[in-house]
Amino acid sequence: MFKSTLNKKSNINIIPMIDVIFFLLVFFMLFTSFRATPEGLELQLPTAETVTEQTQEHIVIDITAQGEYYLEGELMPLADIRVRVQELSSEHDNLIAIINADQETRYHHVISVMDGLRQEGFYNLALAAERE
Repeated sequence: MFKSTLNKKSNINIIPMIDVIFFLLVFFMLFTSFRATPEGLELQLPTAETVTEQTQEHIVIDITAQGEYYLEGELMPLADIRVRVQELSSEHDNLIAIINADQETRYHHVISVMDGLRQEGFYNLALAAERE
């Protein structure tokens, strides 16, 4: 009888797509704001112009501003670090220990690590810094 002359147009609702885009935007903004070192510690290393990268076999000892010691990202007391470095140095001939100390770390913490390793007979030490 009566035919509608209006053609039904299909419409696309883009509001869910906009929601997804905003969720992705927020996710990436938050994700990129979390800075962390590979070991998971946030250390502000001092800067120097003569920084050279160590290419030989190495282990990393981190010292936080609060004086906590980490060996390869694992929190441990200095006595355990000394023993573990001694074990590792017997397994690897040219092993070097890189000491990452936060720029706010008290000097005696760095000296304690260096002295402890030298008492174990380990003398291949390097202090880490960032290039200016």
